[in-house]
Amino acid sequence: MAAAQSGLADLIAPGGVYVCGSLKEEFGLAVIEALAAGLVVVAPDGGGPATYIDEGVTGFLVDTRSPQAVGAGMAAAFELIAKPDDDERISLARDLVADQFTMQAMARVLSGVYSTVHAPVAGRCVKSVRFGGPRHQ
Repeated sequence: MAAAQSGLADLIAPGGVYVCGSLKEEFGLAVIEALAAGLVVVAPDGGGPATYIDEGVTGFLVDTRSPQAVGAGMAAAFELIAKPDDDERISLARDLVADQFTMQAMARVLSGVYSTVHAPVAGRCVKSVRFGGPRHQ
């Protein structure tokens, strides 16, 4: 992905685009990795990418069931790369990944969640619950 962003000698031109053609991505790890590499992404408008792609800034959300929509997203992505403020876009994408999707960022969030969980108080009963309806003997 880094070669797609910065190029590779005479083999790969700089300014690549990452296209995720899935119908839906629950999270989209490859999309996150593409953002971290500085690529403009084109991703499904359903699922996880819609929660972190900044439309028209770091990528484009499209109806991946439509070849025309995917093509339009790709064209828009290449237009975005050609803009003079591409370094700012790359910084925004990389900052997003560093702030929200690194192990350290996720640990920060989860430690806040875990700190609200308390151990049972000694001497208190916890009511048990049986699932599956009445038991037949």
